[in-house]
Amino acid sequence: MSKLAVLGVLIVAHLSSGGAHSGHTYNTAEVERVEHSWEEAEGYEECEEFLIDPDTQTFDENSLNELGNSAEQDHFRKHPKPKPIEEICGKYQCPMYQKVESSGCGFEERIILRANWTTTKVDLESPNGYREAYFRLHGYRSGAKNDRGEAMDMAVPVIKKWWLDEDFNVLGATMSFYIPAAFQSDPPASTDDLVRVEEWDEAVTYTRAFGGNREDPEHLKQFDLLKTALAKENLTPYPYMRMTAGFTRPGYGRQRREVILVDNDSM
Repeated sequence: MSKLAVLGVLIVAHLSSGGAHSGHTYNTAEVERVEHSWEEAEGYEECEEFLIDPDTQTFDENSLNELGNSAEQDHFRKHPKPKPIEEICGKYQCPMYQKVESSGCGFEERIILRANWTTTKVDLESPNGYREAYFRLHGYRSGAKNDRGEAMDMAVPVIKKWWLDEDFNVLGATMSFYIPAAFQSDPPASTDDLVRVEEWDEAVTYTRAFGGNREDPEHLKQFDLLKTALAKENLTPYPYMRMTAGFTRPGYGRQRREVILVDNDSM
């Protein structure tokens, strides 16, 4: 397996054969009514210097051209809290990971375990490139485009990866779906030449979560905040790839999205 594929292992959450968090059973109707703290919702303690009164927040669009700019405040605290992982993975299957305890703030460190995924390239020249990529992967999951004709249960998250050059310009992008537990040991082959089954090695990742249906340019600021939080702990992510994980249907109910960087030693 290529080292590039290792980087793709940016997903989160706990996997069990029944779709619930391993070792626990969740009543999703009950947990929806719980008012979680920001720390519970995000999965980590926020850095104090990232917090600011939402009424006074400003945003400099010119700072989006590079990922290495100095981070400012977390503008997303004025938006809805992200949906906690436990609620999501009580309903859908999620990849297995181990949370690494850290004294740092502003991020969660995870060890994402080895697993099989389906992946397709995103045509960045097409105005519908992401939508087209999604439906190619859906074709595999639905059974229409795998060699056994077997439909698979819904699993989350949807992973997007962008590869960057030394000036942080995007070179290419991919989208990936996690293959559910029932098919992990022997996944069907894809019958679509544009969709491939990949085994991703274990990797160390760093994540920040946010709520709302956010894919506007402002969400890129979360990468700056993540890099600043990691620098405080002397942790070095790989600089030439960025990833996002989407756990919930866009525009439907409470949202959870994450920005993710991979540890440089996992390259």
